[in-house]
Amino acid sequence: MGVVMKRLNATEVHARKVEELGLDPTAVDLTSVEAIACALRRVSNFLCPCTAATLVRGVIRPLQGLANNLATLKEVVESTLETMVAHGDFIEQLEVGHGTEYRTMRLLYAAPPSFILRESGLAILLGIASDQLSALPGDLEARIEYVTHVRRLTPHSGEDLRSELFQLGLIELSYAKWIKQPPIESPVQHISCLNKLLDAAAPSIEIPGLFLLDPTRPVRYYRGRWVELKNHSGRYVGRRTQAYGADLWCYAEVERGAPIRFVGLPQKYSVWRGCDEAWRLQAAIDHVRGTPQMFRLRSGPKGTRVIDLFSPVPMWASRRWDAVGERIESSGCLFSYKFGDDEVPEEIDFLKDKLWHVETS
Repeated sequence: MGVVMKRLNATEVHARKVEELGLDPTAVDLTSVEAIACALRRVSNFLCPCTAATLVRGVIRPLQGLANNLATLKEVVESTLETMVAHGDFIEQLEVGHGTEYRTMRLLYAAPPSFILRESGLAILLGIASDQLSALPGDLEARIEYVTHVRRLTPHSGEDLRSELFQLGLIELSYAKWIKQPPIESPVQHISCLNKLLDAAAPSIEIPGLFLLDPTRPVRYYRGRWVELKNHSGRYVGRRTQAYGADLWCYAEVERGAPIRFVGLPQKYSVWRGCDEAWRLQAAIDHVRGTPQMFRLRSGPKGTRVIDLFSPVPMWASRRWDAVGERIESSGCLFSYKFGDDEVPEEIDFLKDKLWHVETS
């Protein structure tokens, strides 16, 4: 008897392959960020250590004929991989070549299976199991919540997830070490550090194209706080133009509209972007002035609450929220995140203690 073969259409291929990745084919397809993240983890078993470009090609090539716009999809895969490196699924290391050709390249390694535990008991899963789709048994695997590149595991009532994951060989990582946030300090201490650097800066007769974040303008309208340097005096977070490329961030001293000196942001040897340092400095300035930046808490869909933000936050804050919440469409604010009810208290403490925000109605 001959073998009967069925030809699958593109929709059926999407569904079958999504299911093989451990995802729900009724919720996502192969071009979703959730599926792309799972595909990157899978191909890493065969390709790592390798360059980021090699991993991207390993995901893109099988999708030829299944995706409408491969160029656009390639950008999504690249950005997803970059986010996963920052998240902790991959480890990036600089490799130095030997022999006749001396060159360096950045290689990606699959991080070992590990987890981070929140105060609520929620586990954030990191790393990649070698030679298999998951380091977890089927019953735990079925409970994983996939949100973009993030994998979360919520404990059942009375369940000790920490012990269970330990017994399965996963490594527990310190939450503080993983999030890589700046050390605890008061707004006054933070401003004082930057003021010392500014005091020691060389005089600057001219700072071309300087725009300032005006702390006297309402903190609930970020875009409206940016003003062109005119007759200002004092110390301000600013941005200055350059001939080529994006504007540069700085902390500048001006007097009656004339630049005196400035410190470039990010600071030398900093691991953060210029905007990350500038936004945190502005939050400290606003707090000390008695007009602190604000957040608004409101009800979300059942079992969730939404935090509305009116000012941009550093990357280490948004990275934290991407892991435990979900960015959603916003209204009447700059951006919003949705969190489970159990996660909200910890994030409110974080906003108050690390970003010096206060709650508003």
